[in-house]
Amino acid sequence: MKLSATIAGTVASVLLAGLAVAQNPATPPAAPVPLTVGQSPPYTTMARHTMTGEVTRVSPEKGRLFVKTPEGRMLLHFPSSALQNVKKGDSVTVELALKDNGPTPKTK
Repeated sequence: MKLSATIAGTVASVLLAGLAVAQNPATPPAAPVPLTVGQSPPYTTMARHTMTGEVTRVSPEKGRLFVKTPEGRMLLHFPSSALQNVKKGDSVTVELALKDNGPTPKTK
């Protein structure tokens, strides 16, 4: 009987330790991004997704970046200055965030 209690206690300890480890993020959080006027803080986002892909086409003069990822192809828009050193074939990491701004205001 004493052995059963010892085994049960050990199993419970291992499970609790596993839960504690699972709650810690695998990667450190990203450095805070400076906000522009009118931009909400990042903690108000509903969802965040990071993916890596290959640049298939870049048009710095138009601010367009075409990226092929395992999730699909994307057309992204950036300031022209941000794309000056990006070339076709480069590997890039894209981080997307989704924020619900509520219902669209009605216009008259």
